[in-house]
Amino acid sequence: MTIAETFALVSFSIFSYADLRYRLVPGIEVFLFGTILLTFPVTPIQTGIVLLACLWSIFRNLSGWFAIPLLFYPPVWPVLFTGYGYRKSIIGRADLLAISGLACLFPLPAVLLSLLGLELWRRLWIRRQQGNIPALPGLLLGLIVYLLLRLFLPTP
Repeated sequence: MTIAETFALVSFSIFSYADLRYRLVPGIEVFLFGTILLTFPVTPIQTGIVLLACLWSIFRNLSGWFAIPLLFYPPVWPVLFTGYGYRKSIIGRADLLAISGLACLFPLPAVLLSLLGLELWRRLWIRRQQGNIPALPGLLLGLIVYLLLRLFLPTP
């Protein structure tokens, strides 16, 4: 595993525990800042575009037209989708920052598998619990599946 993968896995493990226990994820901003520091020298265009999509989501006074050029870059689609949910107060800020960090660190299939893990986690959660759904354990579940698939399946 690379440094970026280890950083994401350890961070998400800690944040998932905090999300389950306290329903609050302190330090998620530090995670996003760390991912920016790790990935900006290697992939400055992807990191910059993901950061722009995250900023569009956080600052609600920015027009929706600002996001139109970002739609032409597919790795940013999960961030824009989550950002739209954040702008409509459906998704929390920590979830948006976590997905933005994943989009900086990993390719699109990893982020999509993380979102699929979130959906599986959500379905499990609403069968047993009521109220708000902690999203970070689901994102961690999808990330682990991606890392295991990458480990066991050979790449061409």
